Amino acid sequence: MADQTTTTAAGVEEVLDQYTPKNIFITGGAGFIGSHVVHRLVKKYPQYNIINFDCLDYSSCLKNVDSLKDSENYTFVEGNICGSDLVRHILQAYKIDTIMHFAAQSHVDNSFGNSFSFTKVNILGTHVLLEAAYRCGIKRFIHVSTDEVRERFRRVSLEHLMSKVF
Repeated sequence: MADQTTTTAAGVEEVLDQYTPKNIFITGGAGFIGSHVVHRLVKKYPQYNIINFDCLDYSSCLKNVDSLKDSENYTFVEGNICGSDLVRHILQAYKIDTIMHFAAQSHVDNSFGNSFSFTKVNILGTHVLLEAAYRCGIKRFIHVSTDEVRERFRRVSLEHLMSKVF
């Protein structure tokens, strides 16, 4: 049975049925924001298996998560979100039930000289993840965007977001 949801005045869906993730696939987990979330989840939720998926490009650094390499609930996989076969394989092999998508090309100034790369990763890569999530029956997909994408959403703290997600 699908989770029953209700929308609050702020537009945030609240899950009425209890859902507990077991295997979380985090894209961009060696980047600045993603690595902080990976650290928090690995340390605070040892019952969750965290699969950190990152292509290790200019905006990520394996040193951000190096201290986690011996954690029992942590696995790092180097890969690109545009690779649909690899993404689907990881989702199936690790029995992923939740995706937290942080991977993105950022730094607006860089996009002026290489806009196709930005479009490929940010749009096509997200599409690949959504398609794989659909085909693999992922229960929850959370997309976190960079600060360079502006919308009229209120800012919420990471703690507030995590309390709603888990």
